[in-house]
Amino acid sequence: MTRAVLRYVTHQITQHPDTDVTFEAECLHCEWTARPSEDGAAVDIECMGHTGRSGHKGFRRLCTSFAMVVRTDSDERTDSLSGEVCPHEDTGGGV
Repeated sequence: MTRAVLRYVTHQITQHPDTDVTFEAECLHCEWTARPSEDGAAVDIECMGHTGRSGHKGFRRLCTSFAMVVRTDSDERTDSLSGEVCPHEDTGGGV
C-alpha cells in the first residue's frame, strides 16, 4: 500500500519586483488615448485636458501590472508584499 503525505503551503500574490505599474486611458466617445505612463496622475490630467478640448467625459482607465505568486513561508518572499497589485491613485480630480 502506498502512502501519500499532503502538505498545505500558504501563498500570496504580489506585484513582480522587477516591473512597474503602467496606467493608460482611452476616450469612450472617440479614438483618443492617453500616453501610457507609470504616473497615474499624469494620465488622469491628460483625460481632463481631453475633456476640456472635446467635451467628452467618459474614459476607460487601465492599470497593468505583472504579478507573481510566492510562498509566504519561504525565502522567495519579497519586501513588496503589499497585497495590492494595482494601486489606485486619486488625483483629486474625481471621475
